[in-house]
Order: sequence, then C-alpha cells, then structure tokens
Amino acid sequence: MDRLDEPITRLNETIAQLEQAMRQSQAEVKALKLAHEQERVYREQIESDLNSSRQLLQLVMDTLPEAIFWKDRDSVFLGCNRNFADDAGLASPKEIVGKTDYDLPWKQEETEFYRECDRRVMLTDKAELGIVEPQLNNEGRQTWLETNKVPLHDGNGKVIGILATYQDVTARKQAEIALQELNQKLQLQTLELSSALEQLQQSHLQLIQREKMSALGNLVAGVAHEINNPVGFLLGNLQPAQDYTRDLLELIDLYQKIYPDPEPELKDKVEAIDLKYIRDDMPKLLRSMHEGIRRIQSISISLRTFSRADTEFRVPFKINEGLDSTLLILKHRLKANMDRPAIEVIVNYQEMPPIRCFPGQLNQVFMNLLANAIDALEEGNQGKMFAEIQLQPNCISVVTELSACQQWVVIRIQDNGVGMTEDTQRKMFETAFTTKEVGKGTGLGLAIAHQIIVDKHGGTIEVSSTPGQGTEFVLRIPIYDSLTDDKPDCTSDSQRDWTLALQP
Repeated sequence: MDRLDEPITRLNETIAQLEQAMRQSQAEVKALKLAHEQERVYREQIESDLNSSRQLLQLVMDTLPEAIFWKDRDSVFLGCNRNFADDAGLASPKEIVGKTDYDLPWKQEETEFYRECDRRVMLTDKAELGIVEPQLNNEGRQTWLETNKVPLHDGNGKVIGILATYQDVTARKQAEIALQELNQKLQLQTLELSSALEQLQQSHLQLIQREKMSALGNLVAGVAHEINNPVGFLLGNLQPAQDYTRDLLELIDLYQKIYPDPEPELKDKVEAIDLKYIRDDMPKLLRSMHEGIRRIQSISISLRTFSRADTEFRVPFKINEGLDSTLLILKHRLKANMDRPAIEVIVNYQEMPPIRCFPGQLNQVFMNLLANAIDALEEGNQGKMFAEIQLQPNCISVVTELSACQQWVVIRIQDNGVGMTEDTQRKMFETAFTTKEVGKGTGLGLAIAHQIIVDKHGGTIEVSSTPGQGTEFVLRIPIYDSLTDDKPDCTSDSQRDWTLALQP
C-alpha cells in the first residue's frame, strides 16, 4: 500500500503544480488581454487624436485664402488644401497624393517652370518668396499667382521636399497690365504732343526767320538802293569831270608855252595857288575819287547780295560772295576799338560753281555763326589788357572748299575764343538754349541755323570746341537739286578731320 501511495502522492503534487501553473498562466493571459485592450484603446485614442489633428489641420488649410501644397524630393505631391484641389480640378485634396504637375491642367511651359523652381529651392535649401507666375486653371482661364516656396526638412535637417503657398493676384496683375497699357498710351500721347509742340516751335522759328530776314532784307535793300542812286550819279559825272580837267590842264600847258612870261599879277596868283602842285595832284585826286566811288558801289552790291530775297525754289548762289557780303555787314564789329585790336579775318576760298539753294537763309546762318564767333572772342578778352590781346590776337578763319567727291560744299568757320563745354555742345541746337546774358541772346540763332542747313538744304552742321581754345563749325551743303537728283553720299568725306589750326 505504501508503495502505491507514493506515486499517487507525486501525481497529486504534479497535478497541483500544473493547476498552479495553469492558474498563473490564466492570470498572465488575463493581464495580457487587459494590456492589449488598454493598448488598443490607447492606439485608437491616438489615431482618433491624430485624425482629429489632421482634420483640424486640413480644416485650417482649407479655411485659409491661399492655396497650399507640399511635395517630396521628386516633386511628387504629398498633399494640398481645398483651394489648390479646386484650382487643379480635383474633387478632393486626397486625390493629389502621388500626382505630379504633369498630371494637372497646367500648360507645358508652366509645369516646367514650376518644377525648375522646386528643384532650385531644394538644391539651394533657400526659400523663394513672391514669385509671380502665370497659371491656366481647370476652367481654362489664365490666372496669375504670387507663390512662396520653402524647403521641408526631416529631423536631421535634410531637405525632403518643399512646402508652397500661393494666392491669386490676377486682379492685381490685370490692373498692372491695364496701368502699363495706360502708361504706354500716355507715352504715345506725350510723344504726339511733343511732336506737335516741336512742329509748333519749328513753325515759330520759321515765322521768326521770315520776319527777321524780311525786315533785315528790306532795311539792307533800302540802304543799298539809297547808296546806289548817288553812286550812279557820281560815276556818270566823274568821267566827264576827268575829261574836262584833262582839257583844262592841257589848255594851261599851252597857255604857259605861248606866254612864258605872264603878267606880274597872274604870276603871283600862280605861285599863290601852287599851280604846279595842283596840276600834278588833280589827276591823282580824281583817280582816288573814282576808286572811292567804286568801293561804295562794291559795298552796295554786297548789300544787295546779302539782302537777296528767297523764293519758293532754290536759285543759283555763289557761297563765297555770300560770306563776303556777311563779313562786310559785320565789318564794324571787326574793327579795332579802345579795348582790343582789330579782329583778324583769314579767308581762304576755293573757286566753286554756284549751288542751288536759298541764299537769304544761308546768309542768315553765316551771319549767326560769324556774330557768335565775334561774341566768343570778346568774351575771351574780358579781363585782358590791350597789349596782352595783341600778343595772341583775336582771329576768325573762313574756309570754303569742295569735298573730295565734288558733291558737297564744305564751309568752315573757326575762332580762337572761349570755346564751349561738352554739355553746351550737346544742347546748343536746342530751341531757346543760350549761354548769353538776358537780353543778349534768345537761343533761337543756332536752332534756326540747324533747321536751315539740315532740314531746308539736306546738309549737316557739326561743331568741335575746346574750352579756352576756340570753336569750329563745319557746314556741309550738297551740290544737287533736291527735286531731280539723289542726295550725294560721300562717306569718306564725312569722316575727314576738318579741324583748322589757327596761328596765335
């Protein structure tokens, strides 16, 4: 019996141990089930909270007025808000996940522009803000966007994509375009008004020119006419006077030959009047009178040349004669005075045929340039003594010649006066620009001269000047009839250096 009880006892002990282990396992299983249930509840709570956060974040993004989207490193969309989904023609922001710009209704060039911008932001790890870019929306309407793109980083600071926002600035862009178009229209209107004003100024210049030349021409022509009448009378009577004088002198010689011993009273009279001197001097006196009358006649001819009235057509005119007549008119200003010696005028004319032009207008240009040269010399004389000016005399040079191609008349007028600055040279042909004191210059002279040479005669007027050394004007007038001939082209001549060095 005892031998049977021992196994039974051990079996009972084993069963008891198994029951204890089972109860322990059941307790552990129960604990595991409880822990699992708690974990499930916790996980569901986390998921619920996360989902709530997502929904809140999505709600916030959908509420914002901007469109928002984000992409991965390959520019594949990871998400967006409702505004962006609407622009892309998607029913829900969820549909954007996994798509690229190529899958959306953008233009090809827009897509490439967006992706290039993405690449640049991720490559440089720098945000790009305020990018104004076009976009064709899902309705086929062209819009304008102002986009901000920033790089996205992971926990280690590595760039993993981009985040972007944009807002529709189409209204602003359209306003800018409308404003730009309005500015262009205003600029066009301004140009038209400027052109109209310039035409008005040109008409004003022409009116001034006609009135000035008409008044000057009438005055000079009247003076020439008044001079010409008595000159003609003197010339008409001088030759008979010379003949009569020669006859009287021959008669006196014959009388002295026949009556070598006159009466004392007659002899005293001959000695008193110095008849021998009178006889020798009378022919000289008459010749000098004849020369003086010829000079007056030459002055009269020059005055008529200067005052020659223009017609509606070009007429033949000798440039050299026009310059001579102008110098004659200005001769009183060239003479010496108490403050300075006479202004030396160096004239070097080339023989050339008459050219078809408007003589009165060209004479006006010559008058203006020569008068300005005299003004420049007198300005340079200020503060100098008479003897100082004599050491470096005032000088004006007038040169005419034909161009190498024989198609242009070239006129050079140079002085050694005060010269001009570069700024003055740039503005000198502008209407109403003058460097002279108030009352001494209107600023119209050179503007009119430019109009006459360039617009009326198809020529050129150029200036070369250095402050303190002087100024040179170069006029080039074509030898052609504007109604029948083509304008000459002498490129090589236009490139010549016309600078004339004046000797001090």
